[in-house]
Amino acid sequence: MEFLVHNISHSDLVVELSWLHPDNKDLLVIPSTSSNSNSHATTDPLPSTHEARASVDIDGISVPLSILARPKYSLFQQTSRRILDRVQQLQLEQPRASSSSSWSSLLHTCNVTRDKRSTPCNADTQLPIGFNLAAAPIELSKSELLRDFQLRTEGDRVERYWDGRVGITAVYFPLVALLLPKWLQVLTEFQSETSRRLVYLISGAGIPRHVEHVGSGNSTEVTAQLLALFVHEYDRHVTVIQVHSGSNIFRFDDNVQFMTRELRPLLEAHRETLVDRCGETWKAHFHVTIAYADGPPARLSALNASLRIYRPSYLHVWQLKTFWHEWKVSLMDVDFHSFENIEASPLVAPSKADALTQRIVVEMKTFRDQFLAAEGQGELASFWLRKSRKPVLAVLLIEKAASSSNESPTVVVQRGMNCEVSMPTGSLCAERNAIGSALASDPTLTRRALKMIAVLGLNLAGEDIGSSNIVTSSTPLVSTDQSEERVQEDSEAEEELSRVSTRATSTLVEPTLVSSQSRSKTTADVDVAVEPDRMQRIVSSPRLSEDKGAKGLILSDECGQLCSRASEGCGHGKRSREHVDDVTSRSLTKPKRPRTFSCDEWISDSMRGARALPDRNPLAPCGACKEWLVKIAEANPSFRVITFDNARCRHVYINQII
Repeated sequence: MEFLVHNISHSDLVVELSWLHPDNKDLLVIPSTSSNSNSHATTDPLPSTHEARASVDIDGISVPLSILARPKYSLFQQTSRRILDRVQQLQLEQPRASSSSSWSSLLHTCNVTRDKRSTPCNADTQLPIGFNLAAAPIELSKSELLRDFQLRTEGDRVERYWDGRVGITAVYFPLVALLLPKWLQVLTEFQSETSRRLVYLISGAGIPRHVEHVGSGNSTEVTAQLLALFVHEYDRHVTVIQVHSGSNIFRFDDNVQFMTRELRPLLEAHRETLVDRCGETWKAHFHVTIAYADGPPARLSALNASLRIYRPSYLHVWQLKTFWHEWKVSLMDVDFHSFENIEASPLVAPSKADALTQRIVVEMKTFRDQFLAAEGQGELASFWLRKSRKPVLAVLLIEKAASSSNESPTVVVQRGMNCEVSMPTGSLCAERNAIGSALASDPTLTRRALKMIAVLGLNLAGEDIGSSNIVTSSTPLVSTDQSEERVQEDSEAEEELSRVSTRATSTLVEPTLVSSQSRSKTTADVDVAVEPDRMQRIVSSPRLSEDKGAKGLILSDECGQLCSRASEGCGHGKRSREHVDDVTSRSLTKPKRPRTFSCDEWISDSMRGARALPDRNPLAPCGACKEWLVKIAEANPSFRVITFDNARCRHVYINQII
């Protein structure tokens, strides 16, 4: 399931006011009976600033026949209601578009710029931006026009020359008209275009500025209904869910209550549907995108905080008024950001981090390689990790101050890993194991000496997983998205990084390097158990029926899925580093984001029974370990936790506990 959550503001609605003089009838935009090159039954495209807009010459003065305007603050709902009634009337009067037409004839299209903002619009890039009401304008008196609307420009000419009939001939949704195509484009790039798509439109109202104004006059609830009609006409495969918060959208407490009591329970209902069908893999099929456009800071902050648990992506409309000022729509005004990219601790390459971080990454890679090489030689799978079969490696970096000014600080590296001998007694976590071992090695150890700890999660490939899918190291690993996911090894960067292990940190005084573990490396060539390539099944597209309020989902059809089956082969003996490089490859050209496959409503029994071995990184400390780390950070606030994007350890997250 893919979700787009958009908070509606007064920037979402712009109207076109036109002078309905009988002599100007032929100059107004009217519905076209011909189809454009894409076979869409739509109206003529809206002219941009690069084209001459309709006007008449009166006494040598160019008087525009149409201008952009917005309803006044406390008249927003009243105006939206009149527009909604007219749109619904036109929907009943006009015939439904044929199956070969993608868009309704009621939609108003606009030329859209996809590259540079200075590039003139191309007629081949037309997208709907609103509804055309020229066939049945909403007539206004001149006094209503001047009193109830904020005019974009040329108000003096309108007041002086516009006489007789004036009306609303079009309504535009400049923000949603940008967000929808950008969102659908992102879904296509992430191979999620066949997923269930839902748009949440959040409306609300604020306290009026004047006590004599109607309390709900500034509400965006009716605007949400208009936007729902627009989204439905734009793409009939998108489900729209409207959620209204009532008044007090400017107060933080009220917004928090609305998010936790009304919005989040709706998303949780969808989540439970996926959990019932996908089990532990539900996260791979559940993605939330928040639209950062316009709205009160309290509303946007509460929205972001309440949905943070889903690690949402973001569509940021950084130019809100391009259409208002230029009659122009540009997809360059919207930026997509993954959750990881906007975090305070983004994913970075070790070569761009400080010297101590580079040092601990090299130590972790050495530890990882030695662990994988010796996996089948002891009792890891049969005893030490027989419960979960999920090894966790930890490397603690300690820097002890020099005893005198003439000496260098001493850097000590301590390793640790988790053990699960008996579940009733609990497991020994890797972080606490490393800290306890370091203290046992040096009872004089202080918390200030602990600089950072790195944590890496791996997966065992033992002989009890199965024997049906055995792939050796001589078998190439093929993936359907290998071309875009495979990242070539940067030999120069690896050589530079490996040189860090042979010298002291460059930004500090030369320390004495002491490691508690041997750095011998095993390079034997052995068979490797790897995951098979993804298997694709093509079946019918998904479809869901929505109950009232979307609190209960009615499943209607079976939907296709693209399953990522885990390796169910048995491997014994040693594993080489190529297993990590092949199985856990990630894309560096696109934001890290789980793939969405179309299995929202129906999961096969084989998928339910499949034992997936996904990469568990980045692996955050458990509750008990975090308590230990918090106590360390109280005396050493610069203490850091290093986690990795995957088992290849090419990129790291650097987080501080406090």
